[in-house]
Amino acid sequence: MLFDTRYFWALFASKDGDTTGRLRGLFDRSKPAYASSISVYEVYKLTLSSEGKVAADLRAATIERDFDVVDVDTDIAREGADIGHRLKVPMADALIMATAKRLRVACVTDDPHFTEVRRLWI
Repeated sequence: MLFDTRYFWALFASKDGDTTGRLRGLFDRSKPAYASSISVYEVYKLTLSSEGKVAADLRAATIERDFDVVDVDTDIAREGADIGHRLKVPMADALIMATAKRLRVACVTDDPHFTEVRRLWI
């Protein structure tokens, strides 16, 4: 499965043990677990603005350690542009959907924009 930014943000921001356990369970059941480099960017940027560089570095390193991070190549970029054009969704969402399509995996997200791929709601 490919894990969307919203998964990471819910995991890192949760103060509820049940929610954290459920989110970690999704990860435990999804080998291999993928993340887009776009999600690394989004988590890093959001964390920089809310908690600072030390926390941003730690979160990015956690994603890079625990997930197979997939970079955006020209095929993903083209597919993402097509998705973004057709669905009028933000660039990051389009690129993450294109990555899931490329890998032929479901996406772990609660984002309603993700209509081009199978979703596993968090």
